[in-house]
Amino acid sequence: MTQHWSHTFYARQDQLTGWYGQDIHLFHKKQAARVTQHLGCTGTLLELGSGGGQFAVSAARLGHQVTALDLWAGAGEYTRTLASRYGTQVDVVTGDFYSVEVPGAFDSVCYWDGFGVGSDDDQRLLLGRIATWLAPGGVAFVDVYTPWYWAHHAGFTRAAAGYTQAYGFNADGCRMTDTYTAEDGPVTQSLRCYSPADLRLLLRGTELSLVDLWPGGHYDPHAGTFRPEVSLGECMTFTALLQTGTAPDAR
Repeated sequence: MTQHWSHTFYARQDQLTGWYGQDIHLFHKKQAARVTQHLGCTGTLLELGSGGGQFAVSAARLGHQVTALDLWAGAGEYTRTLASRYGTQVDVVTGDFYSVEVPGAFDSVCYWDGFGVGSDDDQRLLLGRIATWLAPGGVAFVDVYTPWYWAHHAGFTRAAAGYTQAYGFNADGCRMTDTYTAEDGPVTQSLRCYSPADLRLLLRGTELSLVDLWPGGHYDPHAGTFRPEVSLGECMTFTALLQTGTAPDAR
């Protein structure tokens, strides 16, 4: 990896916000149901960057055999607790996406709200690994940050109990930044943003093709409102549906 902020950022973010330890939201249930509907059945599912396990447990409750992978060990503990609370089973793995060994092939691989941690080369490496984790006919669902949303909202700052949060955008590197500043100083995540056209270029040589995309939602930070589904030109992320052994999407 060329970036190492990810090794400490998410634990600190959780200390400040408590997001990882929250209960399952209706959004997670709908997300798991949409994936299941697209696949046509339940099966083996690998979630990358599983956080507190809210999606993983939602998918397991629908009947998927879920493996939840996260870099931070604390995330795995949240996931185990949540799975126990809901009386279901999730296999938890702690490790780095770029080196961890995950046995088996999966009918689906899901990566929500986190793609773009490192350089383009890091992303290609991860996409290549995702291709090896997919069973024949499997589908990867990968959230991708859009440059237009984050460029537009750069400079927004909000104050919360114990910290402030600020959005930024590095136009030269096409990266969003999300900074949390508390008394002990700031921590920042920086994620590479891609348009669908950029993503198609990134996929070259990975054995994966973009077969469809789902525009995501739009958060208005000034009004504090979220619309779950908007047009591609408005969304903060889109979900890329990726498969191996398919002709490239030529749109």
